[in-house]
Amino acid sequence: MPRPIPSQHILVVDDEPMVRDALKMVLTFEGNTVELASDGPEALQKVAEKKFDIIFTDYKMPQMSGDDLARCIKKKYPDQVIVMVTAYACFLSSSQKRTMPIDFIVTKPFDLQTIVDAVKRAYEINKANRRKTGPSPPPPNTPS
Repeated sequence: MPRPIPSQHILVVDDEPMVRDALKMVLTFEGNTVELASDGPEALQKVAEKKFDIIFTDYKMPQMSGDDLARCIKKKYPDQVIVMVTAYACFLSSSQKRTMPIDFIVTKPFDLQTIVDAVKRAYEINKANRRKTGPSPPPPNTPS
């Protein structure tokens, strides 16, 4: 049996409370620590204060779209793993998907296994990034 991955610190950003809560339930059930944000500005504030292993963000949100949020985050933290969770994946062109500053897309509606697989995939991306660049310094307000 494959060894389970360590617990991840995950931020879920979605304007729909039911989706946020469903993702939190699935992710915490799998042993992860999960924080929630209801929009892009709230997510940016949390990212400025804490380090997250993975960020799951909705694509279509008021105030700031998920790809704009990802752009802001990647500008400051280029190795941050960002997973887009959207019901609109089939409406995005191949070129749009390639130019989005995200690591991969999960399509809504999702099931438990899809989210578990996404966390494993994100963990592997983080592992590869650490090998490539070495350990990153802690973000502000994080004890060393």
